[in-house]
Amino acid sequence: MKHITVATYNIRHGHDAGFDWKQIAEIVHWSGADIVGFQEVDMYTNRIAGRDTVAGLSEALGFSYSFFVPAMDFDGGLYGTAILSRFPMTACEKYPLNAGKYEPRAFGCVNISLCEGENICFLNTHLSYESREQQTIQLAELAAYMDKQIPGDVPVVLTGDFNTEDFSMFEPLCALGYGLVNSYARVYKTFRTEPLAIDNILYRRACLIPIAQGMIDSDTSDHNLLWCRFALS
Repeated sequence: MKHITVATYNIRHGHDAGFDWKQIAEIVHWSGADIVGFQEVDMYTNRIAGRDTVAGLSEALGFSYSFFVPAMDFDGGLYGTAILSRFPMTACEKYPLNAGKYEPRAFGCVNISLCEGENICFLNTHLSYESREQQTIQLAELAAYMDKQIPGDVPVVLTGDFNTEDFSMFEPLCALGYGLVNSYARVYKTFRTEPLAIDNILYRRACLIPIAQGMIDSDTSDHNLLWCRFALS
């Protein structure tokens, strides 16, 4: 049975790590992750001195495959999320989310080719923090996409900073057969400042079986990395 480890990590544009991508990569390596959904990723902005964050992370991680998902123009560059993988990625797509009057939001969706002919659909996002109502709308949009656009027999993982620790808000996705790694049964306070359990990993229960999971507490960001190792059923 094939195993795969995924992680979600809000890196706060690298600020807390002193823009040293090797520090962030070290946290990822500790988790054993093969695929990572990153949030709060700057590309070429003034506040990171014009750096290419995705290239820096790819080199530090030793991952050959990456996909940056810009949510908006920001500070002379772009701001959004990214998916990095040690396995080949195809069909990389970006989709906007309804953010109303608030900061623009989006999600990325990629197909990842694992060893032995297995494939996994991987999505990553960062929801609005300003409004519970807007989060509800965005989660409904994600649920609609995952229900209508992804075949039912494909393993699916959704990572992200969802900016809510009210796990009942994920009901539209749970009703479609998705499970939560961060849940009432096992809470991970991933946001370090409050702390709050706002980062999560969702998975299609019919195709993926969690066999290990955890959080890595580190001051390389204001969030902690959340990871889960799955067996493909």
